Amino acid sequence: MDNLIVAIGVPVTIICVVLVVACVIAMAFTFNTKYPKVSLYTLDQQWDRAPLLFSATAIEPMTLAHHAESTDVDGGSASGKW
Repeated sequence: MDNLIVAIGVPVTIICVVLVVACVIAMAFTFNTKYPKVSLYTLDQQWDRAPLLFSATAIEPMTLAHHAESTDVDGGSASGKW
């Protein structure tokens, strides 16, 4: 068992040290990188993006090929009070 620890542990340790050094070097070279600031949307602004559809299922398209029946198990429903 001791031979396996050395045979597996030393290469894994060397690989981990090399990857940590590579990450530190990558962070050093990208330290001053400027990213564009994300603008926040407020209700007084015009919405200029396409509509998004969030669904609990991955069914395409979201409408069923037949009318919703009590035996349908594709997707779910939601209700709420506004």
